[in-house]
Amino acid sequence: MKTLRVAIEGCCHGDLQKIYNGIPSSTELLLICGDFQALRSTSDYQALNVPEKYRRLGDFQSYYTGKKKAPVLTIFVGGNHESSSYLQELKYGGWVAPNIYYLGEFGGVHYKGLSICGWSGIYNPHTYMNRPFNVEKLPFDSSSIRSVYHQKLPNFLKMYLMKDINVVLSHDWPVGIEQYGDKEKLLKQKPYFAQDVKKGQLGSPLNKVLLHHLKPQYWFSGHLHVKFEANVNHNKPEPKPVKNVNEISLDMDSSDEASDDDSQEHKKVKPNAHVEHDTHFLALDKYGPRRSYFKVIDVPISENRSHPSVDSEELYYDKQAIAINRVVERYATDHKAEFELIDPREVLRNQKKFEKFIPLVAKELEKLDQLDDGSFKIPRNFEVVAPADHEGDLKYFPNNQTEVYCRKFGIPPPDL
Repeated sequence: MKTLRVAIEGCCHGDLQKIYNGIPSSTELLLICGDFQALRSTSDYQALNVPEKYRRLGDFQSYYTGKKKAPVLTIFVGGNHESSSYLQELKYGGWVAPNIYYLGEFGGVHYKGLSICGWSGIYNPHTYMNRPFNVEKLPFDSSSIRSVYHQKLPNFLKMYLMKDINVVLSHDWPVGIEQYGDKEKLLKQKPYFAQDVKKGQLGSPLNKVLLHHLKPQYWFSGHLHVKFEANVNHNKPEPKPVKNVNEISLDMDSSDEASDDDSQEHKKVKPNAHVEHDTHFLALDKYGPRRSYFKVIDVPISENRSHPSVDSEELYYDKQAIAINRVVERYATDHKAEFELIDPREVLRNQKKFEKFIPLVAKELEKLDQLDDGSFKIPRNFEVVAPADHEGDLKYFPNNQTEVYCRKFGIPPPDL
């Protein structure tokens, strides 16, 4: 069986060069699980939620301007410490620099036969429950600079509609994942996690739903700055659930709004159809000396996969993700009032409201299947749109990649 040598890294925090220096030269793909910090200029500080003492451009600007080039294809999702306006300009994903690809708020790609799907940001109960369709815009205030990276209902719906995924990337963990690994070791390393574990607050309830629904072979996360591994056997019942699932507030994000009234109870989920594989979960630390911030694994690629990416060096769009973006974004526009009546609290407990979108996605997939394989090859069309010496008030810079994607696949452009 063919394999793909993949390096997984936890939180980047602008230390790209040091991360590239640390991974083996045999690495074919690098996956970064958030807090990437694609800062183009000091103006991007206005869209970065970190205390002033932590503000620094980091290495990214050199890759953005072309002074350096990523030595290995790099794919990442956003976290809670990002250049949020730049990532909004690439809502559906795109190259933030040559050879460095952002999956978008939600996105899916194929590389050498491996299907990779992910979504950006973190779960916050106040935003998810009370601002599920909010689109934050510049200039950000002290509230919107946080809520801009909080995960919202439309992207939860998009993730839920995916199928047959090898790898899922997220910034925060699925809630309850500690029950499938060495919990005692984890709490010894991070004793202040104990209360969150006890209350069922260590991670995201949205990611818990997705983990047990999508059942990927691998799930990679960052955020909590610790290495943790677990194996989820989907053919066994879930461990006894913990009540009062809520948001976790850690590190520099501790000021995010949260409400005890937003707690959720999750019923034990019984296994349905037999699944041939477990999900291997891996979370990693941020870059730093004596930190477990990356791991290299050989990911098996099935020999009988017929996807055109198998024999290519190029990155391909996942047709499912395109179809899902078409359906959800058009539905949100054409049926705005109905769409906004979906209760975020209700679908967190029960996803039946999502079922009506499944046949709509299937129809769009049929249309996409009429296109030739080359239509889904992701063009290497990165351009320096925002000048690296931009000063003053931050503004949006319409991105050529987003314009091309939306025009080609008939998807509404971002509302910025």
